[in-house]
Amino acid sequence: MGNRSPTTLVLARICGAKARLRRRQPLQTTRITGVMRLSSAGAIFIFVLGPLSSDARAQYYLGAQAGWTGLPYQTDTIDGLGPIPVKFNAGYNVGARGGYQLAQWRFEEEYSYRRNNAAEYGVTNDIANGVSGNRHTHSIMTNVIYDFVTGWPIMPHIGVGIGAMDVFDGLKISSRGLVFNDSSWQFGYQAIVGLHYDISPVLALDLDYRYLATTESTFKIPNTSAHYRTGANTNNFVASLTYRFSALLTDSTPTSELRAP
Repeated sequence: MGNRSPTTLVLARICGAKARLRRRQPLQTTRITGVMRLSSAGAIFIFVLGPLSSDARAQYYLGAQAGWTGLPYQTDTIDGLGPIPVKFNAGYNVGARGGYQLAQWRFEEEYSYRRNNAAEYGVTNDIANGVSGNRHTHSIMTNVIYDFVTGWPIMPHIGVGIGAMDVFDGLKISSRGLVFNDSSWQFGYQAIVGLHYDISPVLALDLDYRYLATTESTFKIPNTSAHYRTGANTNNFVASLTYRFSALLTDSTPTSELRAP
């Protein structure tokens, strides 16, 4: 026993874990219900705001997006046992967004999916063999983006977003006969910086860097009462193409046209 490595010891204790750890699901469910309500309120605000505006440049838009996602080293902290580092390969993201542009401001709802496959599980020189699976997320975000007018076709922008993320962890360690397979809704937040290019009056291209992260997720370990905590902090490079609908009509009709002949 004295020569067994930290990762091996932790995995062995998982396999023999007994029902002694507290569940955290009720608190987590209550918190995410509030987050989902907040995200829904953001969507309602965005799509009600449009008709109330009197700005002739106000436009609705829809877009699709895709890109590269990096999930840096994460740590699975197992209650009562200890932490184990996890490494993931580079992955991808795809999604869609729709919103409302008012002058230099954009208010939008965004859905995105991202996935990274597992590469290593354990500390250096103590990597568990036969690791497979992935960590992926579904996110629903409410974003606010500001475009800086430069007088050039390309404009920089910055933005922030909040919402809810469903984090799924599916790892299989065949050498130990372990399978981690659980999901958890968490509060999500992101920071956005990028470039915006108007291809035409109705088409636009955005190239963004987006840091998207969540609060710490808690997952169950199957066939035990044990739980582990981990994160989903991602770096994303995203390209998106959006279509802007015709500018909304405003009270610009000359009053002379309303007069009787």
